[in-house]
Amino acid sequence: MQKIWQKVSNLEINELIEDYTVWSDYLLDMELIPYDIKWSKAHTKMLNKIGILNNDEKDSLLKWLDEILEVYKKWEFQILKSQEDWHTAIESYLTQKHPKVWKKIHTWRSRNDQILVTTRLFTLDKLSLIIELIQKLIKSFESKISKIWDIKMPWYTHMQRAMPSTVWMWLWSIKDSLNDDLILVNSAKKINNQNPLWSVAWFWEGVFGLDREYTTNELWIEKVQENPMYCAYSRGKFESIVLQSLSQVMMDLWKFASDLVLFSTKEFNFFTLPEYFKTGSSVMPQKKNWDIMELVRWNSNLFLGYEYQIKEIFKNLLSWYNRDFQLTKEPYLKWIKLVIDTIKVCDLVINNLWANKENLEMACSKELYATNEAYKLVKWWMSFRDAYKKIWEMYL
Repeated sequence: MQKIWQKVSNLEINELIEDYTVWSDYLLDMELIPYDIKWSKAHTKMLNKIGILNNDEKDSLLKWLDEILEVYKKWEFQILKSQEDWHTAIESYLTQKHPKVWKKIHTWRSRNDQILVTTRLFTLDKLSLIIELIQKLIKSFESKISKIWDIKMPWYTHMQRAMPSTVWMWLWSIKDSLNDDLILVNSAKKINNQNPLWSVAWFWEGVFGLDREYTTNELWIEKVQENPMYCAYSRGKFESIVLQSLSQVMMDLWKFASDLVLFSTKEFNFFTLPEYFKTGSSVMPQKKNWDIMELVRWNSNLFLGYEYQIKEIFKNLLSWYNRDFQLTKEPYLKWIKLVIDTIKVCDLVINNLWANKENLEMACSKELYATNEAYKLVKWWMSFRDAYKKIWEMYL
């Protein structure tokens, strides 16, 4: 089929070149179609407002765009590799309905700003979901803390027992960190809440009088991204800002998972989960493995790889559009899904986590209170250094 960028209809397309340049884009784009439909409808209404489309044309396009969305929801819409991306797939669908009308909707838009605004809408939607999930996870930590607040627990330095603590203090530290993470994620959402539509090839439109404020309000986006060149420069940068904020969440969950993997071993046996969380061994009948937390731990590392991959793609490019940007899409979409799934898993774990009070408190052995004993001597006017030495001699 003819590409939307082809000037000559009988231009021969090299299959190897097509495979290499399209790569997996046509598959990844399936997730982005609803967001393209959303802003295409806003664009259609604006073109009607400034007289490019008449009322009948506007109504027809809105109807057909809704039709694509319904077909998509039934898993019946597809993007062919020969179509390269969702832009061409949607255009091909609408061209069958009314080619003359559909050709008008491409007025002052390009695939450059199409992917920008679609990614922004996708990001805003997913960040809203992630913020809700983090808030839910925080409430789950608070609920668990309220049930086990009085259970003692040893804490460690250098992998050795060090000081007495409590289970609630451990869980509360993760909860507090997640609260701080929310500040970062909300900030990333605010930065992404800018409309880059109609930046096109990174120059202002001065012919039609396009109303950027109108579409910004239609899309419920906070503000117009004013500088068209910055729109180009922000691709990759904005995704990286989101990645940086969510990497903090993933690192907190990495800590949580790492602690649980250790504390669930037979040597500790501080915590357990219902049997359906655990896996077994194909060789050793007795094994009950906490694979789920091992994967949370590793996926947090994998996430940092996605973040690094996107930064490496955009940081060495010049300010304008480059095809390299296409390669940020796959790690970005995978990473968003990975974060969402990881938070959901950890929420399920914390809600089902059981603390073995007897083992936890038995592990709070006498030496954990050595520092407290030293401070008692300090309270009776002994210097801390002398008290420290005296208590040390007692434990020889």
